[in-house]
Amino acid sequence: MGAQAKCEICDFQSHYLAEHLKQVHALSVEDYLTRYPDSGVVSDTLMTEWESQGQFRREPPPMPEALRLVFAGASFPVNVDVPEDACLPLPDYYMIPTDDALGRDVHHAAVALANHRSMYIWGMPGSGKDAFFHAWSALTRSPAKPFPIQPGLDIQSWFYSRTFSATSTMWEEGELLTALRDGYKSPISGRVIPYLILLSDMDRADPRSQTEALRLIMDSISGRIKGPRGETYKVLPGTRIVATGNTSGSGDPRGRMISANSIDAAMFDRFERKFEFHWMGWKDEEKIAIQKFPFLAEQYPDCFREVGASTTALREAIKLNTLYGEFSHRAVCAWLGHAQDLLLSGEPKKNLLIKAAKAFLDGLPDEASKLTAQRLIDPSLSGGAI
Repeated sequence: MGAQAKCEICDFQSHYLAEHLKQVHALSVEDYLTRYPDSGVVSDTLMTEWESQGQFRREPPPMPEALRLVFAGASFPVNVDVPEDACLPLPDYYMIPTDDALGRDVHHAAVALANHRSMYIWGMPGSGKDAFFHAWSALTRSPAKPFPIQPGLDIQSWFYSRTFSATSTMWEEGELLTALRDGYKSPISGRVIPYLILLSDMDRADPRSQTEALRLIMDSISGRIKGPRGETYKVLPGTRIVATGNTSGSGDPRGRMISANSIDAAMFDRFERKFEFHWMGWKDEEKIAIQKFPFLAEQYPDCFREVGASTTALREAIKLNTLYGEFSHRAVCAWLGHAQDLLLSGEPKKNLLIKAAKAFLDGLPDEASKLTAQRLIDPSLSGGAI
């Protein structure tokens, strides 16, 4: 019947490789084509036969300008003319949350992004606030610039600063001013594309010097921004201005985020959308954890169930203020990562999670919090109490 499709892994040949890939290599057609994008799983002969019977119709690929991506339930164009280095990097092992409260949170944020709304996203450490925007930028190839806020940073220089030469002084426009006004020009097509501006840790801004400088950004939402000589520039239409923080703009009542400040109410109100990001549900988080710690998943798969039950108990206690501390995804990774390290170093599986828990328990603020956490996770761990 003519040339057959050839398996790139083992040289097996057939007119249709799907069953072979599944039975021999435990791969779906999609996973196989991801690894070997230039290969085929159907022979030309069989494809012609299918077409002649009306069972299959070849469709041309969409034009580049028609490419779209559904991200967290909202549809976005994909900018194929924007190189990767103009976007924010995709976080390792990122997965769009779909379960529990965070799944709903990211959907609301995605709808706001699709409609070019300014946003303030807040939530506990490790709830994926910045990661959400990084993933969106990377996957849709949308140009973006991050501006992390740090105590003592001269934010005014983001807009403009005074420079000196041998004969005179002059004004130099800053990175944020040019991004808001000029956007990003594709080196491939020459098209001008509005930026996503990400202000990380906005609730860390000093209420006077830094916040007042950021007032310019808030004013830019209406489409204007001031230059160094008082001139007014128009912000490129479509520019997205988003900010993240650990608090809802009024400080942290728990006292854990000691560098968080209240945000001026008039400025805070300028954000068109405000959303809280909750911690990821374990159904989603477990999938990421298994990818991050494959050796542990292979040798001790039950540990993820035990860590999941412990995570749920710890976060509920933190939410109710009966545990003074944090237990973010970073803490989950610290626990599972140390368990994998111990296993790789020759430690037996017996009491492995009990021993590995030291990696996050010792980071709690005091002995009372440590004891409370131990009592919360003891019922979920096999092998006895910590």
